[in-house]
Amino acid sequence: AGAFFAAAFLAGAFFAAAFLAGAFFAAAFLAGAFLAAAFFAGAFLAGAFFAAAFLAGAFFAATLCSFFLVSVLLVSVDYLLLRAALSVLLAVNFIRVDAAMFTAAPV
Repeated sequence: AGAFFAAAFLAGAFFAAAFLAGAFFAAAFLAGAFLAAAFFAGAFLAGAFFAAAFLAGAFFAATLCSFFLVSVLLVSVDYLLLRAALSVLLAVNFIRVDAAMFTAAPV
């Protein structure tokens, strides 16, 4: 009877050890899965952050470029208007000088 109880005790201890080992490996797997999920979530959030930073920088650059292009356009329009006005003044001045030379009147 003692040997039977000893064998039953050893079998119980074996199954308890097997259960604890299985629980340990399950906990290790879950911890690894949690760490992997945390890593990939962190990598995703970091990627999203860098993508947002890139898009914000691209938007800022596009805004600066558009302001630059608009200012260049305005300056070129101002230059063309000034050039046209000065051309008209120069033409009027030539007409006045020509008229003065023809009539001998003071300019």
